[in-house]
Amino acid sequence: MIEYTDEQAAADVIAAMDSVAIVTAIRAIAEGERTDEEKDSLFRNEGHLVIKMAKDKFVAALSSTQKSTIEAFKL
Repeated sequence: MIEYTDEQAAADVIAAMDSVAIVTAIRAIAEGERTDEEKDSLFRNEGHLVIKMAKDKFVAALSSTQKSTIEAFKL
C-alpha cells in the first residue's frame, strides 16, 4: 500500500475545493431542473469529497472553514 503523504493531502485540498465549488453550484439548481450532466457531476464530486474526508491526513490539512464547508454538505 502506498503511503498517503502530507504533500499529497495538501494537493488534494486544492482539488477538493474545486469539488466544493461544483457541489455548491449544482446544489443551487433545483433538483428537477438539473441536467443529466449536472447530476453526474454532482454525484462524482460528492463522492470525491466522501473519499477524501475518510483520510485523516486530508482532514488535518483542511482549514477549519474548509472542513466546516464540506461537513455542511452532510455527505
